[in-house]
Parts: sequence; structure tokens; C-alpha cells
Amino acid sequence: MPSTTPADVLARRRRLILSGDADGYADLFAPDGVIESPFAPAGAPSRLEGREAIREYSRRVMAAPVRLENFEEVELYRTQDPEVAIVEVRATATFTTTGRSFATTSIQIYRIRDGQIVLFRDFANSRVLEEAVREARPEPEAPPQSRRGAMFARVITARAGAGGFDGTIRLFEQQLPGARQQPGFKGYYLLTDAETGKLVIISLWETREQMDEVTAGAGPSGIRDQHNPAAGLTDMHLETYEVTMHI
Repeated sequence: MPSTTPADVLARRRRLILSGDADGYADLFAPDGVIESPFAPAGAPSRLEGREAIREYSRRVMAAPVRLENFEEVELYRTQDPEVAIVEVRATATFTTTGRSFATTSIQIYRIRDGQIVLFRDFANSRVLEEAVREARPEPEAPPQSRRGAMFARVITARAGAGGFDGTIRLFEQQLPGARQQPGFKGYYLLTDAETGKLVIISLWETREQMDEVTAGAGPSGIRDQHNPAAGLTDMHLETYEVTMHI
């Protein structure tokens, strides 16, 4: 494109940006073209080297939830160097996720050689962009399983008898299928400490009422009869809790 003027390249650049054509925009640059953004906002690169790096970044930018409403070159300044052009740009855009609109200005310096952009240096108003992004960013949501009142826990602490943990583990393995059939059963943990002989039994339930029924011994046989001598447990202590966070 030896006969293409810098004004022609910049006019095509505007059309490609407005149409969201990231690949067409990247193809305007020389293979070793460079973009520099001395005042780039936080999280954005201050320098991109090479057409493919520009292509990759342009695709990410144009895929962002931002709708460009207008992009106009307010003024084009010629310089004594025929390859260099200075452009004053104004743009308005809207975040599609929130409907928040913003406007920004930029002074841009281009070096265009043989119809290709060799260097693009962008002096954009980063403060406006940072404020717009900050205001449009939604509040972080709580983790879906981190919610109050989701479950209730029945916690038993005890010590294993002279036979150790083996008998206790076998008993609870036998009881587990029955526990799974009980209304509201959500999970079960058996924690053991071989050095002290201490163990902790935790069962999780959907509602307090369902947990209380098990504690009272109602319903089919399940993980409820820890007082059975076959369990071989001593120093038993029962507590119940509301699960306020489960991740």
C-alpha cells in the first residue's frame, strides 16, 4: 500500500474500531509494530510489541462488555516528518453490563510507513477510564455455598475404648447406609487421633428439626446410637451447631 496516506490508514482504523473488527485493526500494523500507552490504566499493558501481540490484546478489548457509541478524530495534525501524524480523539462508550456511559479523550501519535502503522503512542485520559471501570464493576457475590442457615451439624467428641478405633469404624460403616436414608442427611465425618485415642463424629443435616429427630433417636437406625456398647466409646459429649459457612 505505498500510495496509502496516513489519513487513509487512520480513517480505516476508525471504521474497524467502530465495527469491532479486532483482526482487521491488527492487520493495519507492521509485523513489528508497537503500541505504547504511557498512562495505561491499572491492569492494561503499557507496551505491545508485534502485530500478533496487538491482535491478541485487541480481541480481548473488543470482546469486553463495552459498547463503543462514538469514536471521532477531532483534529488531525500534520508534522514535518511525512510518516508522523498527531490525532486528537474523543470517544463515548457504555458498559453493557450496567448501562453506565462514559466519555474519554486521547492525544495519539502515529508513525505510518508504507501504509502500515509502525508506532502508535496513546496518551489517553486514564483517570476517566479507571473511574468508569470502578463504578461499573459489580459488587462481588458471596460464594454460593457460603450462606447462613444452610445446614446444621451434630458433633460428638469421645474416646475410643481398649479395642481402639477398628471396632468403632466398622460399626459406623455398617450404620452409614441407613443414615443416608434419613430425611435431611447431608454428610458425615469421622475424625480420629491415634496418639490420644480421641475421635470426633460430625453429621450434617438440612434442618434443625431433622437433626433433632436423630439426636432424640427417632427414625430408622443410622448414625445415632453411639451409646451402643458395640461402639466402644467413652467420655462422650454431644453438641449441635448451625453451619454458617460451608465451602
